[in-house]
Amino acid sequence: MPALTLTVFGCSGTHIGPTRSCSSYLVQYEDYRLLLDCGNGSLANLQRRIDIDDIDAVLLSHMHADHFADLFSLYYARRLRPDGPLPLDVYGPAGAQAFIAQLLPDDDIFPTVCHFHVAAAGDTLQLGPLSIQLFASNHPIETLASRIEVDGKVLAYSGDSAPTPAMVDCARDADLFVCDATWLERHRPHPDGVHMTGAEAGAHAAEAGCTVLLLSHIFPSNDPAEVAAEAAGSFDGTVMVAEDLQDHVL
Repeated sequence: MPALTLTVFGCSGTHIGPTRSCSSYLVQYEDYRLLLDCGNGSLANLQRRIDIDDIDAVLLSHMHADHFADLFSLYYARRLRPDGPLPLDVYGPAGAQAFIAQLLPDDDIFPTVCHFHVAAAGDTLQLGPLSIQLFASNHPIETLASRIEVDGKVLAYSGDSAPTPAMVDCARDADLFVCDATWLERHRPHPDGVHMTGAEAGAHAAEAGCTVLLLSHIFPSNDPAEVAAEAAGSFDGTVMVAEDLQDHVL
């Protein structure tokens, strides 16, 4: 039976770290390949594993640069091929196309290569074999969390989010929960409604009944081991820290 796999192309929180690019994850089942976010630096990692032409679709969680900046490079790579442009379906919050096109001198060509589709919390997308439910993350701008299901396996991705009951619903009984764990408890107070600490990510995974919690978006100056220790204090399941080019088979 084919396996649902997740490959990390970027997992650094807010800005690139010395060994981590910004948020991007490849979800693959059979020959279908979905890219969750396209943060800065991640396209280099992607090309170490697959060809740019092999991406079937991109799902952007929100319009912060550390989650979409490499879409510019991906656009030009798919447009300026020797064999001609190769269109790419891009799903994201309302206004994503116009927001990104502000920095392009050829915004009339952009939508002929990147075919944008508006996605919102409450939607269910069927992308290839993947059924994807979208939930509202708790972040200063519209942000989508994804619950991806295929053949009885569940992969959940928080995007950027502060604590919210919606994240528990998104990750309910997930085999793998990729969760924002940007901050540490000892650095409180944090701004409200932006990110989670490791302890909060662990608490959400515990309430949702997840099997494996993959901590991601850790701020580069924070010690990942300390973030993981926080999470393990509130979650009895398996706790892992995301690393670039790391594979997870569900």
